[in-house]
Amino acid sequence: MKSKLFLFITAFLIMSCNGNTNDNKKIIVGDTPNSGEISIAVDESFLPLLQDEVAIFENENLNSKINLTTLAESKGVQDFLDKKYRAVITTRKLTEDEINYGKQNDLNPLHFIIAFDAVVVIVNKENQDSIYSVDEINKIFQGKPSKEISVVFNSNGAGEIQFFKNLYQLKSLPANFFATNNLAELTQYVSSHKSAFGVIGLNNLLYNSDSLTEKVKVVSILNSNGNKYSPTETNIRSGYYPFRREVYIVCGESWPGLGTGFAKFMTTDIGQTIIKRAGLIPARLSLRMIEVKKDF
Repeated sequence: MKSKLFLFITAFLIMSCNGNTNDNKKIIVGDTPNSGEISIAVDESFLPLLQDEVAIFENENLNSKINLTTLAESKGVQDFLDKKYRAVITTRKLTEDEINYGKQNDLNPLHFIIAFDAVVVIVNKENQDSIYSVDEINKIFQGKPSKEISVVFNSNGAGEIQFFKNLYQLKSLPANFFATNNLAELTQYVSSHKSAFGVIGLNNLLYNSDSLTEKVKVVSILNSNGNKYSPTETNIRSGYYPFRREVYIVCGESWPGLGTGFAKFMTTDIGQTIIKRAGLIPARLSLRMIEVKKDF
């Protein structure tokens, strides 16, 4: 009996040391903040950013493997709550109902704010209106536009839809609202329809700025004081651009696993620098202290 137990322990230790090997021949060992293999749900608008973050993280942590699955935000949140994914990227905090639902599945979601983003409006190049007031946007989402338009999102369940639903407390959207399958289809629709009113995330605009600005115009927004603001970093960080939103990575680990490790990485100087280079506004900026000496 003792010899069999010894052989079992020896075999277990060998397997633990060898780990599992993925397609890239990287050894996946255990499940710690720096090692293991997990999947994260991410909306299409944030996929390029997450790909950059994952590439740097995996390069720094060779025993880690993070798989990204592209899902509309609402679908990603639901699958996360059903424990199909270890983490999810969202543009809002989970609601109390969602948190309670997660707890029923032994899930205690942790929110890590990583960036400030914005919802951007694009219109046809031939559309003379490239400036809309907050009141006009409100009327459009209440189904009372000043003229006939069609409002289009890049997917059903996109975070931008939920953003305006929450902002204007809407249970449903007007009949002239619809969704395409992806950003390319949305851009094509807006560029070929003069009355189209496209709604996308800032991250989508930044990663595809050349191809987008060739085909469509980005709308500036008049706030309640009549001041015009475009979706620039300064206007978004200051809150002058009215359609700002926060970006979170939400983890469902009750232990310090790879999801938590990656989430914390995105809040470090390196992770925040990647966010800044992507054109988004980092949520956590480290201060550089400079001592100025005067010579007398």
